[in-house]
Amino acid sequence: QKTAYEIVSRDWSSDVCSSDLDSAFTEEQLQQICDIGDALELQKGTIYGGADEEQTKKIRRSKVKFIEKDNNSSWIFDTFNFVGQSLNNQYYNFNLNGYRTIQYTVYDSAEQGMYNWHMDTILGSNLGNSWDGDTRKLTLILLLSEPEVDFKGGELEINLGREDSPDTPVFPRGRILAFPSFMIHRVKPVLAGTRKSVVVWIEGPKFI
Repeated sequence: QKTAYEIVSRDWSSDVCSSDLDSAFTEEQLQQICDIGDALELQKGTIYGGADEEQTKKIRRSKVKFIEKDNNSSWIFDTFNFVGQSLNNQYYNFNLNGYRTIQYTVYDSAEQGMYNWHMDTILGSNLGNSWDGDTRKLTLILLLSEPEVDFKGGELEINLGREDSPDTPVFPRGRILAFPSFMIHRVKPVLAGTRKSVVVWIEGPKFI
């Protein structure tokens, strides 16, 4: 099976959007996602294109693990599929094929966890990592921690054309943000506590 779920549509807009479904996951479900993620053996986040450990630390300091679809996690995929399709139809109409895994990500203040400016779309020879040459088109991020309660710092910023004045969307626990995967964005250093999130990259044919 190529994808966990199938999503289809066309056309696009570059707006950053937040789900009107801030209650897509209940408080109990948000905690269940954290429990599933925390039970995994987390690994240091890497960067595409290859870099040694010291270079990577300057760009990305986080721990990650991919959640696979199984009987324990299928409900998470079901909800993301519904939200992803709804937001894509409402805002973007990208031609999408689907996704296979969900990334659980932890940014810890002990190492001032962060991810500097980057985009999620994978270009060039690195496309071999995706299915059949498909590329990441739509990014969905669910925040599992409450800002200013569970962590300080760690703001998500999106470059809408001026890196010196990026957009900082309102992003409380339980909200799902969506934006085109080619948009440059970052997570600023976490200064206190721990910031947890999950990310879905929905793929589709290359942009033409």
